[in-house]
Amino acid sequence: MVPDIIFPNITSTLQITGCHFGEKPPGWSYPKHHHHLYEVLYCQAGEARLLINSDELRLCPGDWLLIRAGARHEIVNRTIDEGCFSFFNIHFDIDDHEMRKSLSRSEYSFLPAQVAAATNLPSHVAEIELKMHQNLQESSLSPLEAETRLSLTPAQKTSLQAYILLIIHEIILLQPEAGDSVPEVTQDTTIRKADTAHLIEERLKHLISAEGSIAELAGELNMSRSQCSKIFKKVYGVSPRQYLTQLKLNLAKQLLVSTNNTVEDIADELGFHSVSHFSRQFRRGTGLSPNQFRPRHMT
Repeated sequence: MVPDIIFPNITSTLQITGCHFGEKPPGWSYPKHHHHLYEVLYCQAGEARLLINSDELRLCPGDWLLIRAGARHEIVNRTIDEGCFSFFNIHFDIDDHEMRKSLSRSEYSFLPAQVAAATNLPSHVAEIELKMHQNLQESSLSPLEAETRLSLTPAQKTSLQAYILLIIHEIILLQPEAGDSVPEVTQDTTIRKADTAHLIEERLKHLISAEGSIAELAGELNMSRSQCSKIFKKVYGVSPRQYLTQLKLNLAKQLLVSTNNTVEDIADELGFHSVSHFSRQFRRGTGLSPNQFRPRHMT
């Protein structure tokens, strides 16, 4: 008799921001900036020059680029003959630790057209583009406006998330394994701050179910709490306290759907001062109380 084969429980949140197809005219540029999201950029036509920290890259048709959260970058349309630069772009975040670890092995990952063509990346983005055109036709929206925002049904949202996860899947498969060499990064002040922020993030994960405070974490890194918060917020867009709260809520969601632990036990395990404090934070983050979030058969 074949035994039951059980996959691990997976409870993670995917945040998708600024997912769009774009076309930029000659002379267009986006100044140097950074954010707490990962960014995927796919060149469909034209050519662009990117500066990521101190590295300069040329993006041509068919090329893909993954930029790590916190990396400073800028982009300029460098298409010859005054042509447009056309692209597909995704900003995303995902709270799965192993996925983040794989996506963060280097400041960026460049996938030339010939490498990407051998994967499913082109077909995934083609499916997203097809669904975009279908949505435009069904909703009678004009793509000729400077900016057109689509309204998606629940089924369309699910489809978009699925294809974006498949794109992330392909990119993870192409990331170097732990211990492999990665592109060397120039250690200027800005990069050191980004690396410090990533180190703070790793330390915050140890505080999810352990005793400790942000002040103690900062002290271990030989900095003040205000300095720690300032550096972290500049890279991740939120304070260390807000980020830690989100990590705890993500774990709380997993425990609520995968265990029979009481709400009181979960609150205690995650270091909340009281059940009411935990419930307030959980409702603020999800819109539901812990008992409302938990599947009915487990209540």
